[in-house]
Amino acid sequence: MPDYIDWFVNREKQYQGFQKMLAGETPKTVMLVEAPPDMGKTWLIQRVRHHCAEHGLPAMHVDFRDRRPHDYLSLVRLARDQMGAEYFNPLTAAINTFTSVNVRISSGGEGGGVNVTASQGASAQIGGDVAGRDLIKDNQFYIQADSEMARRAAEIQINDAFFACLAKLVEVKGRAVFLIDSYEDVISEADRWLKDYLLARVPTGQLAKVIMIIGGRKAPDLGPEMKEHVARTGLDLFNEDHVKEYIVDRRKITDLDLSTVFKTSGGQPGLLAKMADVAALDTEKDEDWL
Repeated sequence: MPDYIDWFVNREKQYQGFQKMLAGETPKTVMLVEAPPDMGKTWLIQRVRHHCAEHGLPAMHVDFRDRRPHDYLSLVRLARDQMGAEYFNPLTAAINTFTSVNVRISSGGEGGGVNVTASQGASAQIGGDVAGRDLIKDNQFYIQADSEMARRAAEIQINDAFFACLAKLVEVKGRAVFLIDSYEDVISEADRWLKDYLLARVPTGQLAKVIMIIGGRKAPDLGPEMKEHVARTGLDLFNEDHVKEYIVDRRKITDLDLSTVFKTSGGQPGLLAKMADVAALDTEKDEDWL
């Protein structure tokens, strides 16, 4: 894992909150971390991600700064691939059913219903638990539908398959974790999936063993039904002791005036990290090429 895991400083309150969520010591399962730029939101999320990797906890991580055009389909695929595709074979089968080049999804006639026709190879059984058997490969196509109604029908069935698989995964692993970074950069389609599909299942108890951490310069607006499930937190500036711990104990830089560093950085983690990066540079390299 990256070095910054070893540089983790002064976000223990939030990290311990995550530990309590994992242990079931609190009814809170969603942590909203709202703070200005360069305050260590990504640092915290990566620390949690590292914990999940160390302890074999399935985790999905997305950073909306990547500017990818995320929608529900890309997000369920990302979660599947990061959490363990072998547990999501029914999801992949459902996706392939609705994205096969031999599939036609069309609005019904006068009744306004939706008709789905697929090639025999695409109409895989999606109801059973096939984790541990042969992995079903995703054809990586897009939904093919001739109306919004038909597209919506495919969306609902694919998401139903995803959350059924997630429930099976949690039965096996005990917990699952969603890590959302840079929420301020989320696009509308991704935000709709987060709110209408993922977060909407929290008050119903369907995701009682699923932990979510959402970090950003702003946090999502959630209704009153989420109050008992959500912990909101900010991130404080470093004090002088934190600066010393980071510069000397973590970064192993001993030739800086820590008081000056503290005053110059203002205790802002991002600026402090940049100052440490500059100080760590070896500026007296031998010019062997001369």
